[in-house]
Amino acid sequence: MMNNVFKTFDVNYARSQFSFFQLKDQADIAFFDNAAGTFPCKVVVELLSQFYLYNKVQPHSLNALGQSSGEQMDNGRTVISQLLGLTEESITLGASTTQNFNTLSIACSEFIKEDDEIIVTEQDHESNIGCWVRLAKQNKLKLKFWQVNAKSGELDLADLDALLTENTKLVSVTHSSNIIGSINPIREIADKVHKFGAKIVVDGVSFAPHSWPDIVSYGVDAYCFSTYKTYGTHNGVMYISPDFMSELTPQCHFFNENTKAWKLLDSSGPDHASIAALAGLGQFFNTLHLHHFGNSDKSLYEKSQEISRLMHHHENELGALLLEGIKDLPVRLLGKMDMENREANFSLQLLGKKSLDLCEFLGKRDIAISNGHFYAYRLLEKMGIEDLEDGVIRISIAHYNTLDEVKRLVGALRDFFD
Repeated sequence: MMNNVFKTFDVNYARSQFSFFQLKDQADIAFFDNAAGTFPCKVVVELLSQFYLYNKVQPHSLNALGQSSGEQMDNGRTVISQLLGLTEESITLGASTTQNFNTLSIACSEFIKEDDEIIVTEQDHESNIGCWVRLAKQNKLKLKFWQVNAKSGELDLADLDALLTENTKLVSVTHSSNIIGSINPIREIADKVHKFGAKIVVDGVSFAPHSWPDIVSYGVDAYCFSTYKTYGTHNGVMYISPDFMSELTPQCHFFNENTKAWKLLDSSGPDHASIAALAGLGQFFNTLHLHHFGNSDKSLYEKSQEISRLMHHHENELGALLLEGIKDLPVRLLGKMDMENREANFSLQLLGKKSLDLCEFLGKRDIAISNGHFYAYRLLEKMGIEDLEDGVIRISIAHYNTLDEVKRLVGALRDFFD
């Protein structure tokens, strides 16, 4: 058993926790499309397969199969809450973050009255904009856009100060941009919003894969992210604070309103197997923590935070190498040219060439990236991207990417522009 304390992240050990990297015919693929969805870790896949093989029946039905099914599903929910340091009652597990935001916005229809104000940002993924735009239109609310700087794509806190009023009821904002990668100061934003008695809803989808969320410390009213982008199955996790939940209209069947608190915003039948398999994320973080830090009696929440910091540092080192490698290429980097206060997501506007052509060029070299607007349509439009279908190319680094893979990518990019 490993008892050493690793000062740096052991990427080779991390890769051993993913079945994909053990496949001989896939070994040479350098995958940099992680912001669209990461590989699931091995133990998650095993639990998912086990459920479908042996327990794909109605959970908690009065037979051995149903009891086992229910226990596995309950365990998945428990593990996610433990990883986040939250109560199970405060977490809704939906099909996706987009669905969770849609459900939440509908649940706000009685909480937010006519002439109340909602603030959304131009920086967000459309899932945390469109749902509030529709609610504002339906309920005759005043919708305000917290605009970005057209050149940098950044949000200015002073602009938020100018938008907040006594009529502000809700502010939605992304934790980090899925285009420019910048991390927004969520605690500071939350404090500003709460001074006006408003609620803050945060999209953590782009942040969570790089820094496992510490939701309690943010002081927010709602926080959402997707587990298929954090090495798990295709689920959306939505935290709702107890105070906020008490003001929302339940979206579940009426006869479930007085059973489990987490059922209040469960607007559709859950994917039993997918939720059960989330228990594997606990084993994943625990295994990596044991390898890097040795035996520990720390909580799963504490372990996930510690190992996530190592992952983040590793990703940022790779990100710095990439930024150095592209600085003289004919591209426009959307976002900062360094890794300070940003995630390892990089979007490039090609000068004089098509994004799709670069994706195809790299694909032939077994390097995976994508192009498009990545559902940040409003942000890219504001930043002057004219062809939003071709869009930008996005390179997103995960903790399982290696130094050699980044070097391969930089070399291929340079070949493309030669």
